Amino acid sequence: MSVELRQVSKRYGKVQAVKGVNLKVEKGEFFVLLGTSGSGKTTILRSIAGLETIDEGEILIDNERVHHLPPGRRNVAMVFQNFALYPHKTVYENLSLPIENLDKGERDERINEISKRLDIHHLLERYPAELSGGQQQRVALARALVKRPKVFLMDEPLSNIDVP
Repeated sequence: MSVELRQVSKRYGKVQAVKGVNLKVEKGEFFVLLGTSGSGKTTILRSIAGLETIDEGEILIDNERVHHLPPGRRNVAMVFQNFALYPHKTVYENLSLPIENLDKGERDERINEISKRLDIHHLLERYPAELSGGQQQRVALARALVKRPKVFLMDEPLSNIDVP
């Protein structure tokens, strides 16, 4: 799926976080935003995901305007720098959250597939506090992948990853 930003701007009060950004990422491309801290990288990602409302411009996914849609209707997954795992839920329960609408058999199939691929299958009954930082990061990646999103966004997703 392609992602396009046209003249996207976002302000936080008097602070101009993003101004007139134009970019297009074609289907299948791997695109990296580089910049100094505070340059707007996370704001751009959060805007694509629908977690921020842009002040100006358009966001398109597969040539469809989505900037007015809520996050759940964009079919976008985002892995955050801080993992955003629910501490009171097991790994399995954290992975189930984005696919709660599926029947249990389909949920189990997806969770087993992704957890094996990321070598966290043996951790499904543990809680986030019982995991290393790298294991938590792989759980966060798995939670995004299990959804099978059109667009996959990562905000510094590999900063704490460890070797399985």
